[in-house]
Amino acid sequence: MALVVVLLLIGVVAAMIFEFSHDSYVRYQLAHNVRKSYQALHCAEAGVAIATAILGQAGNFWANEKLVGILSGAVNVPVGDGYCAITVIGEQGKINVNGLKSPNGELVQPRVDQMLRLIDLLNAPYRGENPISYGVVPAIIDWTDPDDEVTILPSVRGENAGAEDDYYQGLETPIHCKNGPFDVLGELTLVKGMTREAFRGTTAAEGAGPILGMEPFLTVYGDGRLDINHASANVLRTVSDDIDAAMAETIVQNRPYGSLRELSRIPGMTGDVLQAIQETMTVRSRSAYYTVTARGVAGHCVRTIRVVIERDRFPGQCRRLIRWEM
Repeated sequence: MALVVVLLLIGVVAAMIFEFSHDSYVRYQLAHNVRKSYQALHCAEAGVAIATAILGQAGNFWANEKLVGILSGAVNVPVGDGYCAITVIGEQGKINVNGLKSPNGELVQPRVDQMLRLIDLLNAPYRGENPISYGVVPAIIDWTDPDDEVTILPSVRGENAGAEDDYYQGLETPIHCKNGPFDVLGELTLVKGMTREAFRGTTAAEGAGPILGMEPFLTVYGDGRLDINHASANVLRTVSDDIDAAMAETIVQNRPYGSLRELSRIPGMTGDVLQAIQETMTVRSRSAYYTVTARGVAGHCVRTIRVVIERDRFPGQCRRLIRWEM
């Protein structure tokens, strides 16, 4: 009996020790993960600081291959026990949805036409289904303009009418039409016709690649004039019907440009196309806006920070406008 009691006591003590050891191990792992998470966050913060320092430099830093490698995310920058990867995208190379109407209430037709061409480009892979409606464009205009008159685009067939407060108040979850400029691009998902598929695109189907939405090509920052040294090939194709995929890629490959006149060397660049580009594009924005995405990694922990930075013409003048942690 004494032996049995001793064995039971030993079993109980062993179970208690095992439970204590397991609990201590779990707590240690939690503490370790929290520490690594903070390290990853600090690595991401370091990435934002590095990008801000580069953007604040004088001159054209995009001509420096080493800096371009860092800002394109191709280089993992060591930070203590971890590292960060930095991606910088120029917002001035995108279509500004706040600039479709002038301050005096008139439509800026070249920018409206750009939006319509962008919709055509994004709808093309769907082979006639056209999930993105032309009606998105007048709806964006009505969301930003101060009046309560529904915008109609007479040059567009089919869905060509926007929406004002009457439409939004009739939704299952009523909201008000903002009648003011977009503060962040995500507000577009509140606009009539801007579905998730239209905004973010679709995931890859079997045997096919993902189809892009409108998000990568739009912005809410800048004066509305596109910087030709930052615009993507798809955005360049929205400037004129005469700019096809081959010409757009040639323009991108021959960057940077010191002036728009240099585009006359591009094969197929006619006087009419060059005039269309000069009306909507520039090579020197008064203020440049950049979205910096810094991914910090420490061990198995990953933290991401996204910041929008405004940079004016003078070196060292950078200002953070908005920040997200992911």
